[in-house]
Amino acid sequence: MKKGFLIIAFFSLWSLAGCSAVMPNVVKYCENNTCDTIKEESPKQEILVKMYNLIKRNLGKSFPIYETPQGKVLDITGKDSSDQGFSFYTQGGPMPGVSTIKSIKFNDIVYIDRENMEIKFNVSMRFTWNLTPVLVVPAEGILAIKSAREIRFESTHLASWMVVGTGIWQSEWLIDYIDFDRMIVAGSFAMRGAGPLSIGGGSGYIQVTMGRPVIDDIETTAVAAAPVPEKKEEKAIAALPPSLAFNAVFHDSSGGGVLEGGKEISLRVEVENRGEGPAKDVQVLLSGHDDIISHLGERRTLGDIKAGEKKTAEFKATLPLLIAADAGNLRINVQEKRGFSPAEAKVLKIAVKPGIVREKVEVVSAVPKLTFSTSLKDQNNNRVLDGGEEISLQTEIENKGEGLAQNVQVVLSGHPTLIHALGASKSIGDLQPGEKKVAVFKGILPERIASESATLRIEIKEGKGFSPPERRVFQVAMRSVEVKEVIEVVSEVDVDDIPARIKGFEKKEDFALLFGISTYREKIIPEVKYASRDAEVMAKYLEHLSGIPRSNIMVLTNDKVTKSDLEAYLEDWLPRRVTKNSQVFVYYAGHGAPDPQGKDAYIVPFDGNPDFPTKLYPLSRMYAALNKLPNRDTVVMLDSCFSGAKGRSVTSEGARPLVMSLESQSLAVGKVTVVAASTGSQISSDYDKVHHGLFTYYLLRGIRGDADIEKQGVVNLGSLYQYVSARVSEKASLEFNRDQTPVLLQSAALAEERTKMPVARTR
Repeated sequence: MKKGFLIIAFFSLWSLAGCSAVMPNVVKYCENNTCDTIKEESPKQEILVKMYNLIKRNLGKSFPIYETPQGKVLDITGKDSSDQGFSFYTQGGPMPGVSTIKSIKFNDIVYIDRENMEIKFNVSMRFTWNLTPVLVVPAEGILAIKSAREIRFESTHLASWMVVGTGIWQSEWLIDYIDFDRMIVAGSFAMRGAGPLSIGGGSGYIQVTMGRPVIDDIETTAVAAAPVPEKKEEKAIAALPPSLAFNAVFHDSSGGGVLEGGKEISLRVEVENRGEGPAKDVQVLLSGHDDIISHLGERRTLGDIKAGEKKTAEFKATLPLLIAADAGNLRINVQEKRGFSPAEAKVLKIAVKPGIVREKVEVVSAVPKLTFSTSLKDQNNNRVLDGGEEISLQTEIENKGEGLAQNVQVVLSGHPTLIHALGASKSIGDLQPGEKKVAVFKGILPERIASESATLRIEIKEGKGFSPPERRVFQVAMRSVEVKEVIEVVSEVDVDDIPARIKGFEKKEDFALLFGISTYREKIIPEVKYASRDAEVMAKYLEHLSGIPRSNIMVLTNDKVTKSDLEAYLEDWLPRRVTKNSQVFVYYAGHGAPDPQGKDAYIVPFDGNPDFPTKLYPLSRMYAALNKLPNRDTVVMLDSCFSGAKGRSVTSEGARPLVMSLESQSLAVGKVTVVAASTGSQISSDYDKVHHGLFTYYLLRGIRGDADIEKQGVVNLGSLYQYVSARVSEKASLEFNRDQTPVLLQSAALAEERTKMPVARTR
């Protein structure tokens, strides 16, 4: 058992003693079957990146925690799950007990900061108290390489026992062994915490093997059945106790691993009494997946089971053909009348799909079905279209249907230079069923063309309207004949890899205030998936590339962004700090809401509700507060929309608001310059591929240098807006088939001066 303590009185979380992890003398790491210790001159940034990739590769998987002797890494292959976990003393109300951390799961990575040598992520832990499951809320954690002998992991979780309420529990892990080959991480670990009715802690040495994830988070959860109190006279005559164990075998006649409607299923549960006394009134109970249980039944009674005896409960059913497609858990418990139930419940993961309904098809009329493939070739086959080069586009169309395709055409659209060279369309006439035809476009590009990316769309049209339900899009690079380099976009930029700080560049009088709300108190308000991440990463960029001191940056996320918080920081915190020489940045990511009367637009705070305008924060009020500041240069960036449509916008229930246009507020912004994600009637999109808002993603790319059009090492506001507007509009059209056009709102008198205002430096 770890160094622990047991105490009844409630103390503060931070006053707990004896729970700190032991600082290692050296940190050992292994790679390519070779091990070494980290030294001060070792490439610690490379180790940080490898840890980032190790965690990223194993996101969403649960890994068991094993306690090992100090400084010793064990081979856990074949270890029993009962050996799993890190245990420590806990006082829960009047009840002493043992808490155990069973496993750990990395849910997501927020960012990696190479300069500060830290990785921020979202982490979950599975926790029990006296074998009772504990509800542990996922939380953010930090893994930081602070020196050659200090790699520190820290996270703080809100946990709730069913009996003794809630508490705050802090974990600290000083890692001294990393094996990248076997994906093992080990080190000294400590846990401490307290709540109104609980307190405890302990320390020890643990290892986590990421190469061996837990198959199911709840598969081995032990549920201790409370023994039935015995009367004194019954206890005196009680026989020797039984010891029940059971095995479950599930069979489905479809044999495909997924239960299918119309097929027979069966579950055999064999219960054995391995104790010395009889088990009384034994029952097998099923719970979990309601649809399956409604057919199999909830229980089977086995009666008494003698010592050494086995009995089998069998559940059988034939599923209805049109059963709903679903997935869930089937939990199996064995219950003994006096409380001598097995200490474990078994859980089966079950997926269900409807059976195949055979249809008889009668052909009333034959229709064509057109499919096509296309290829674009350039003269020197380097996949870059050079000035003066001959290019060709070949499209093969096939009629795989049963009817005649009439007046089939291949239609091109996209970049004017490509359309001028190749032509806009070609007619290939009619296609019989099973027939193929090829359309070839050829042309020579002008010698002098712009060096840029170009889009070419290929669409097939059929005279009776039976056109294919898709079009093909080529995105290619064009360059003048003088250009000799080939540019190929392989992947999107990883903006979460924070750029290095510009050394010697600091603007001590500048300030930044950032808000990001992903989840709202009112559950009717949809989640904004990446808003809090957007605010945190944007803050890093403003610190590293805009020269704003960290002490002058305030980041507020989720429940820290109430209406009163917005009022306090915009109308009190900023005015008490800003000077006439300050440049101020205000950033907001989250839901916006329109005014049903079309008079204003609102920010929706964490505690807001679109049904009650008094719970919202008007944009006009924010502009008025910022215009009172003594400085001249204030930039507001809004990754939100105010249309009342989907995306980052909500509206009151049943309302049909007038579309609130941001442009209509251009007279209200005063000396403030506003860069917003979309026009007032559009949707502000999330970009799932990169885990950011679409508008914020291109803001970050522009600030890190993509918007430095003149390559002078400086990004100004005008070039940043031009870059973001073009990229967001193009990506929204191609990826989401919708219009999203960022807008720039500013005073006409200050427009020329503001567009030249420097926002960031890239070197």
